[in-house]
Amino acid sequence: MLKWREDYYVGEGIKDAAKARRRIDAGRVAFGVYLVTLSENPGNLLEIVPSYMLIQKSYYARCPEIVGMAKGKDEAIDLAVDIVKNIYGETGAFQVKEYFKNR
Repeated sequence: MLKWREDYYVGEGIKDAAKARRRIDAGRVAFGVYLVTLSENPGNLLEIVPSYMLIQKSYYARCPEIVGMAKGKDEAIDLAVDIVKNIYGETGAFQVKEYFKNR
């Protein structure tokens, strides 16, 4: 089962976030949907993953916590930037994992 933040960010291009999430949770493709996840690499803050990657059972099983969903790669990049800006604005630091852990 995928790990979703309860209050995950949703890009403006996503018309029905609940439907897209159900498709992704069921292991089906949600065309054009990209996910913003916490990074497992300590050198990165966030990762952008196309939802079609999750049809691979091995990736589905180890997918990091999902903090956002966007329509298209460009919107996913903008969403990731907005997330980091919001965190920096609230905390004055780029400690993304710690921010989400303490929320």
